[in-house]
Amino acid sequence: MANESDDSAAPTRRRRFDPTRRKRIAEAAIRVIGERGVEGLTHRAVAEAADVPIAGTTYHYKDKEDLLQAALEICVADYAAIMAAIPVDNPGLTIDDVIEQTADALIGCFTTERTITTVQLELYVAAIRRPALRPVADRFTEATRTLYAHYTDPTTATLLTDTAQGITLRGMAATQPPTRDRIRTLLSHCLP
Repeated sequence: MANESDDSAAPTRRRRFDPTRRKRIAEAAIRVIGERGVEGLTHRAVAEAADVPIAGTTYHYKDKEDLLQAALEICVADYAAIMAAIPVDNPGLTIDDVIEQTADALIGCFTTERTITTVQLELYVAAIRRPALRPVADRFTEATRTLYAHYTDPTTATLLTDTAQGITLRGMAATQPPTRDRIRTLLSHCLP
């Protein structure tokens, strides 16, 4: 007579292979940061946002720092791809055209793209206290500098990059962000 507590006859649960789970978790971390900020990022919140068990998040990302790193990697890769495509897709642009595009993009940061800009800035600022994030954060700056360097000298490209980043941060934190004309004027003053 078989022992009723014998679980050997119970069906075993097979783990479903999900090749996209790691990326989905990182993308969920971005959404959580967008909703709750970096301090609101937890494995539990990310698991809920990714619709995976909490063990799935801890399997792929051992701690909050790993989740932050993964989210920052996705944000910087997306941003770098956008920046790299500009000179390729528009070979006839001048530095004045790029300044116009930058002004439009920054206005978008303050309005329609505010959530993703907030996430990017939160992750970028997180690198202040988390040295492991700094090389990834540096890639944001380098992507912008590389774009401007297609159209001007390296020093001017650096000045434009630093100015655009400052305008972004100040515009996101201000009660009244700068106007498109003000952005264009500030960036134009960087030109030799």
